[in-house]
Amino acid sequence: MKNKKFIILIIIIIIAITTAIYFNKPKQEKNIYLNFINEIYDKIQENYWEKISEEELTNIFKLASEKLTEKPQTLEEKNKQGMNKMIKQILEETQNKEQFIPQLAHMVLINLKPFNRSGLYTPKQEQELKQMVENINPETQEVETTVIPNLITPDILHLYIKRISPTTLNDLKIQTEKYDKENGPTSLIIDLRSNIGGSLDITPYLLGPFIGQNQYAFELFHKGDYEPIKTQFGWLPSLVRYKKVIILTNEKTQSSAEIMASVLKKYNVGISIGKTTKGWGTIEKVFELENQVSEIKYSMFLVHRLTLKDDNQPIEGNGVQPLINIEDKDWKDQLYSYFDYDDLINAVENIWKIEPEEIK
Repeated sequence: MKNKKFIILIIIIIIAITTAIYFNKPKQEKNIYLNFINEIYDKIQENYWEKISEEELTNIFKLASEKLTEKPQTLEEKNKQGMNKMIKQILEETQNKEQFIPQLAHMVLINLKPFNRSGLYTPKQEQELKQMVENINPETQEVETTVIPNLITPDILHLYIKRISPTTLNDLKIQTEKYDKENGPTSLIIDLRSNIGGSLDITPYLLGPFIGQNQYAFELFHKGDYEPIKTQFGWLPSLVRYKKVIILTNEKTQSSAEIMASVLKKYNVGISIGKTTKGWGTIEKVFELENQVSEIKYSMFLVHRLTLKDDNQPIEGNGVQPLINIEDKDWKDQLYSYFDYDDLINAVENIWKIEPEEIK
């Protein structure tokens, strides 16, 4: 009997202690809008390509808030807590919170350097991005070829690579095998003009056929760290036959196409001719968000890493310079010093006159 009373007493004490702890525990405010903003804040801190301090990031939130509210805002502490206090105050005066908070998040993201590269994405925008990367025609929903061949002369093959997609390596293999035969062409013009890039994942595979397997191709930069990327595929037999190679670039060549141009230049695969590329050297990544503020399921599109070119400088803002600038008056003479081949030089001149968009 005494043991039973003792056990009951112990249970009562445990319940009393648990109840006291529960009611004295600081209550965490459940605010879907602050939760959404805090997740954006945390993901930027963790995944943004550059180290960014709390003071820098909270100041961007402050400036974005002032832009949207059209009035000054007070940031008492230059940290996450101060940001939350500021936004909470704004929300108390805001009627359409579901609209304001996504606008705020988007404005913060587009103001991260490089400007207008990051952003808040709707499901539709994310789907459009996926289709673009995979080179899917939005109207037909079919995957289009990314490599367009044109036999200029029996000895000169022109390959226009219009985009870098998961199918580009296979497209390259299919198109070059058509001409891999006895008495086939031995001179190749790789045309990367106006190539907007696309899939970074395929790039280590796509570069292998030109420089060999397990070769250091390029580097990625993230928060002060350098990540070397090696090729993941070997020589392509249908490319070995080409003894004279030209690589064309222009000011619209960008992203992973710039990486390709830089690597081909670095390994002396061919002579690069044209104009300096666009200088769009960022790698973006889509981050799913657990917290949402409406029926629209937003995701975060963030610049995650930078790419480095053949001189280990960022492609971003610099571009990749060709070995021969086609705007030089003596560009033909410069090319003659490498290839004493009139037909090839004439082919380059004629191809340059054709806008890439017109190549089919």
